[in-house]
Amino acid sequence: MIQSPDIAVPQARILIVDDEAGNRDVLEIILKHEGFLVTTAAGGEAALAALAQQPPDLILLDIMMPGMDGYEVAAKVKADPVTRPIPVVMVSALH
Repeated sequence: MIQSPDIAVPQARILIVDDEAGNRDVLEIILKHEGFLVTTAAGGEAALAALAQQPPDLILLDIMMPGMDGYEVAAKVKADPVTRPIPVVMVSALH
């Protein structure tokens, strides 16, 4: 039997945006353990700066953040033709 050489599969990049450090840390640990490349941002402005440097494959976005909330960040992401295709999953502790 002929074995194919190992082919490197690029790791998906995920941006976690949450103002709570504990939430970011838990998500980062879980996702890194699953093999994802993870970047974190503590707020909306930091998230937009991270997007400009290295667009991720997925954004996990907290809704309730001081300053720029998740809705505003999502609106800016979807308004930009470069970042519009990036899926955004809204994450919240709201009941």
